[in-house]
Amino acid sequence: MRPLIIAHRGASHLAPENTLTAFRLAKTLGADGFECDVQITRDRHLVVAHDYLTDLKTGVHGNIPDMDFDDLRQLDFGKWKSPEFAGEKIPTLEEVLEAAQDFRMVHIELKPYLDRDEEIVDRVIDAVLDAGLEEKAVLTSFEYGTLRRVKERMPQMATCAMTLSPESQLSQPATFWEKLGLKKTDPLVEKLSSPQALSEAAALLEDPSSLDEENSILIYYLKDRLDFLYSIFPGMSLAEILQQYYYQTDFVSYVAQFGFPVDYVGPEYHAFFRDKDLVSNAHAHGFKVAPWPVGVDSRDDLRQLFRLDPELVVTNKPEVAVSILTGLGQWGESSKEGLTALFFWEHNGPVSNSFM
Repeated sequence: MRPLIIAHRGASHLAPENTLTAFRLAKTLGADGFECDVQITRDRHLVVAHDYLTDLKTGVHGNIPDMDFDDLRQLDFGKWKSPEFAGEKIPTLEEVLEAAQDFRMVHIELKPYLDRDEEIVDRVIDAVLDAGLEEKAVLTSFEYGTLRRVKERMPQMATCAMTLSPESQLSQPATFWEKLGLKKTDPLVEKLSSPQALSEAAALLEDPSSLDEENSILIYYLKDRLDFLYSIFPGMSLAEILQQYYYQTDFVSYVAQFGFPVDYVGPEYHAFFRDKDLVSNAHAHGFKVAPWPVGVDSRDDLRQLFRLDPELVVTNKPEVAVSILTGLGQWGESSKEGLTALFFWEHNGPVSNSFM
C-alpha cells in the first residue's frame, strides 16, 4: 500500500503557503491531503497561517495573536511569493476545512499562544466536527500538552506528535547567510550550525558587556534560534531544552511514555536518515509515521523516505512525490492528471477557474 501524500501548507513550492490557492492546487497535483497551521486572533477568529509575525509574508509588521481579523484580512498574503498571487487573503479555518472536503486527509497544526492553549483545542475540534471531517482530520503539535488536551476532549480524534532536531533548528538557507556577507561553506557558518553555538550565544546574552564586533554575527543569528526554542519550551533554561532534545533522540520511546495515546509520530526528515529503524520501531509501539520536511525537500529525500515505508509523507512538493510513486508503479491514473496540471501551471501560470 503506497504512502499518502500530504502537501505541506498546501502546494507551497508553487503557491503562497497556507492559502486557498495552495490547498486547491495541491488537489489538482494529486495530493491526498494537506497540512495547515491554525492560530487565534485577538478577537478570537481561527485563521490559517504558519508565522505569528506578518512581516515576512505581507511586508506589514504585526503579530497575528495580537491583531483583529478584519485588519488581517486587509493584508496581502500572496504577493511575497509572486506578483501573480497579489491579493491573496489569509483564510479562516472554516474556509480551509471546506477546501479539505475533497481530500482524504487534513493535518491541522495547533499553534497555541500564551493563555489560549485550551481554547484553540476546543475551537478547532468544534470546527472539525461542524465540517464533518472528524474521520479525515489529524491534529498535530510540537506542544505535547496540547495533544493531551485533544485526547481528553475527544479521544477518537487522531493526533500527531511533532518534533524538531537541534540540527534542523540551526540550519538556514544560503540566502540567510548571504545577508550576513557569508557563504554557506564558510567555517563560521559551520560553527554556527552546531549545538555548541547555542550555549555560546546564551552565555554571551547573559553578559551583554562581552558583545563585540567579532561575535555580533553569532548573536544576530542565534538569538532568533534561542527565542524560538524558548517559545517551544516555555519556562525552561537552555540546558533543560537541550536535555529535552537529548531525550527525543529516541523519539519513538519518548512519545511512548507520554501517558496518553498518540496516533502518529512526526519527526522531521533528518531523523529518518539518521535512524533507519525509526519506522519499524514506531510500528512496534503502535504508532503510524508521518515524516515532514525542513526547508525544501529534494527528490532524493523523498525517494529515501518512500523506501522506509511510512504511512504518509508530508512534502512541499506533492507533484514530485506523485511523479516518484508513478515511476515506482505505486500510483493510479489520477497521477497523470496531476502531472498534466503541473506542466500547464509551469508554462502558463495559475488559472483562476482551475485553482481559485
